[in-house]
Amino acid sequence: MAAGRLLVLTLAALLVRPLSAGAEEEQTFPLLQIGTRTYTNVTVTTKAKTYIFIFHAGGMNNIKVADLPAELREKLGYASEEKRKAGTNNPAGWAKAEVAKLETPQIKEIRQSLERRWHANKGSGQSLKALVSSRLVMAILGILALVHLFHSYCFMLICQKAGHPPGVLVWLPILQCFPLLRAAGMSGWWFVVNFFPLLNLTGFILWSVKIAKARGKSPWTALFMVLPLTSFLALMYLAFSTGAGGKEGQEEPEVMSLQTA
Repeated sequence: MAAGRLLVLTLAALLVRPLSAGAEEEQTFPLLQIGTRTYTNVTVTTKAKTYIFIFHAGGMNNIKVADLPAELREKLGYASEEKRKAGTNNPAGWAKAEVAKLETPQIKEIRQSLERRWHANKGSGQSLKALVSSRLVMAILGILALVHLFHSYCFMLICQKAGHPPGVLVWLPILQCFPLLRAAGMSGWWFVVNFFPLLNLTGFILWSVKIAKARGKSPWTALFMVLPLTSFLALMYLAFSTGAGGKEGQEEPEVMSLQTA
């Protein structure tokens, strides 16, 4: 009976084992815990794609790979296969796997050389980025300084041609409001309205009207000063045009008399 049973088990193992299993190396384990069952003196004879076939002290059994513990799957070689499949499921992993197949020693050396250069230049790239950023900031600050100086020069000319030399305050941000108010014949207390919304707009409109009048210009100049698209042109017109309320570039009108007639 014992000999017959052994023959049956051997034939069953041969039928279950794939044809390629002969090249596989059998693995033995003194004890295996799979789910709620414990197997002793285990020999794994077949490792198929979805199952394994084992001989153990109590006989033989067919076990699904999905039911095996992760540690046992790794020992049996299934873990590396799962990682390979997971890596090739996405395009990047597939490309990397295909390149690895084609990688020759020369290509490998080139790749390693490029990686070394990349890591060596990474620090210098960061410093270059910081340098470009600092130069950009300096360029912006320089442009703002030039714009401020040009506006201050225009304000100086406006004050001078309105008959009120501005002094050094016209070159200072914020404080240049005082000589501009004085040139327009307005009180210095109007400076306070700059800190209040809507009131600052009212003060600017009033200043535009009065400074245009002080320069001997038409009310249209005040309107162009208020409009955003033409304010810069109006400012240049007030600064560089001639005439200052009868004080610059204008002769005294000739009085007609009987003698001249």
